[in-house]
Amino acid sequence: MEKNNFWSPYIAGVGLGLTLLATFYIIGWGLGASSAYSLVTAVSLKEITPGYADSLEYFSRYLNAESPLKDWILFEVTGLFIGALAGSLLSGNFRIRFDKAEKMSSKKRFLTAAAGGILIGFASRLSRGCTSGVALSGGAQLAAAGWIFVIAMFAGGFVFAAFFRRLW
Repeated sequence: MEKNNFWSPYIAGVGLGLTLLATFYIIGWGLGASSAYSLVTAVSLKEITPGYADSLEYFSRYLNAESPLKDWILFEVTGLFIGALAGSLLSGNFRIRFDKAEKMSSKKRFLTAAAGGILIGFASRLSRGCTSGVALSGGAQLAAAGWIFVIAMFAGGFVFAAFFRRLW
């Protein structure tokens, strides 16, 4: 029988809210994660092709810092990974697995997961933030963009779930 040592969603929600409040108070802005990937991409691109990276306006805000890899967002994402791993290990729920439907091949599942990851990464930069940056932090500030994002995200999820349900 599989363990089910998950936190209460009420306790987790309060914890997330307090964490968000702490980031506003201590750091001066809310949670976010997607810009960490843009930052790492910008720094990597500059290492490979410095002239080209400097010519891209999009990456300029990441590359103009004195030490871009000391940006707080990288520490946040690293802490997120370490905290999630620690929580999973301590609860006894950790295991390496590759979830897929019975009728789906591992290759097809990997390709659909990779395609979905690329699409959501692109969409998060297009919307100028991910679910934590736009929805949580923006919503906590009562920003219209945050609430529009959340509504559109759930509506899009319901629509696409209907189309992709047959894969599962």
